[in-house]
Formats: sequence, C-alpha cells, structure tokens
Amino acid sequence: MKGKRVSLADIADSLNVSKSTVSFVLNGKGKQFNISERTQQLILDKAKELNYVPNFFAKGLREGKTSTIGLVLSDISNPFYSEMTKAIQEKLYDLGYSLFIVSTNDDPTMELKLMRDLILRGVDAMIISPCNDIPTLKPILDETPIPVVWVDRIGDNLGDFVGVDNVKESEKAIYRFSKTPKKVAILKPEQDKVMTIQLRVEGAINACKAKGYSFEEAVISEKNADAIVEGLIKNGCDSFLALNNQVALKTIGAFNRNGIEAPTTARLISFDDSESFSYMRVPISCVRQPITNIGFETVNRLMERLKESTENRVHRMLDCDFMERSSH
Repeated sequence: MKGKRVSLADIADSLNVSKSTVSFVLNGKGKQFNISERTQQLILDKAKELNYVPNFFAKGLREGKTSTIGLVLSDISNPFYSEMTKAIQEKLYDLGYSLFIVSTNDDPTMELKLMRDLILRGVDAMIISPCNDIPTLKPILDETPIPVVWVDRIGDNLGDFVGVDNVKESEKAIYRFSKTPKKVAILKPEQDKVMTIQLRVEGAINACKAKGYSFEEAVISEKNADAIVEGLIKNGCDSFLALNNQVALKTIGAFNRNGIEAPTTARLISFDDSESFSYMRVPISCVRQPITNIGFETVNRLMERLKESTENRVHRMLDCDFMERSSH
C-alpha cells in the first residue's frame, strides 16, 4: 500500500526547523534568506531520503504560473489531430512548457467539463479545436483570463485562429479534376455537422455553381458505401470529392468492389492526405493540409498572447498543397 505523500511539514518536523525554512531551501532561496549552508544541505538530504516530490499545483498557485498548456481536441484518434498534437508538444517542450491533452469525442457536454477541469488545474493557456458553438463556451472562458487560441475549427472573430480556409481549399479542389465533371458527388462523413465539413461543403457547392456543374451530396459510411457510390454513378456522377480521408478510403473501396475504375470511369479527390494513399493500386490525389506548420504557428500565436500582447487578434490561414497522383 502506498504511504501518504511527503509534505514540507514532514521534512520540517524531522529536522526541527520551520516549514518556511524548508520551503525557502527547496525553492533555491536559502542563501537569500540567510539560511546556513549546513542547514540547507540537511534539508536537501532529508528531502531526497524521504522521496519528497514538490506539489506542482501548489507551486503554480504561489507563482501564478504552471508552465502548462491545455489542448482540447475533438477526437485524438483522428490522424490529423495526432500529427498536429505531436508538433504542438514538440514546440512547447522546446519552450519549457508541458501539455495537458483532452479529447472531447465531439461531445459538447464533455467539452464543457474538460475545459473547466483544465482551468481548475491552473493551465496558463488553452488551445482549442471546438465542437460547441462559441456562445456556449464563452461563460467558461469568461471565468478565467487565460489566453486561448482556436485551431482547425474557428472559434470567434475576436480570438486568434490557426488553420486553413476550408471554403477556399474545397473550391480549388473542384477545379482540379482532370476532365470537366458531368456531375460532382460531394461525399460527407457521418458526422457531417462538424464545422470544417460544413465549410468544405459550402466551398464545393460554390465552385460547382460558379462553373455550372451539377452536383449531389451524400453521406458515406462503412455500411452504405457500396450502395451510395453505385447510386451516384447511376445518377450520372463522374467526379467525387471526399471531404476527409476516411470518406476517401471508403469511396475507393466501394469503387474497387463495384468495378469502377479511377480515373477512367470516375475521378476521386480527397480533402486531407493519408499515408496509405500513395501506396494504393490507384494512388489517391488529395488536398494536403500543412499539419505540422499549423501546430507550430498555433504555439507561436499562444506565446504572443502569454506576453500579454496588445496586438489585434489574428486569423492565420495557411495554404494547402495539392498532391497530384492518379485518381483525379
């Protein structure tokens, strides 16, 4: 059974000195407070003997800083967020910060609770990819003055944001098909109310209307992919835009099972890349987001806010690359 945590008082009692003397020494202020070198060494030796571990949060409360950042993600299992988190953590580590990561599973109620938990833990700032609308989050954010940077999903116009212009990049994807589309299929995931997906739908529709292309929207799942793709082909769709890489994988699988050859029978472009895309029998063309740069730039914006910068809030939109392979 684990014993109780060793406290400053335990060290003080064992050496018959005051708790404040122990605190000064363990915080490197022994000389400043004229504590003898012998006493300092006794305290340091006793702390080591008793396996004393500083109370991180108490120290943070005293100093008004914990050197920790909270990262609120909608789904940590999404490869996009995994790669972005890696970049954010590496950058913060280089700057002397630790990272608390929470995943909301796109559950608005869980998001509210986890954000409040991070605030109670004393994080110095938060990076948030929200699933709630901002009016719902605002009461929690108003409880604390800590800086916030929105990432991937736009929070509000008054806050800093780093990500891509999903509308513009989706519009550009429609123009990338190697042949003029007869009809475009705009393929959405089951969670099609997510902010980024809705913006990509908007961009795709804008481009289709601008070019005079017919289009049809459809939701793709593991269970219905074959039937949906077969129906879209029968309805005249010959150009498919998958609005994330998971939808693209389901679509190319349905192509293969239905004998649909890309790009001869139908063309496919994915919004978002996947490591597997370039290894497929027909490599998938895609819009690739600059995920690592999004992570780095998010940390840069946060550091500016932690300096109490009076600079106006910035929406930093990074450009995507088009990976020209074979499927489009």
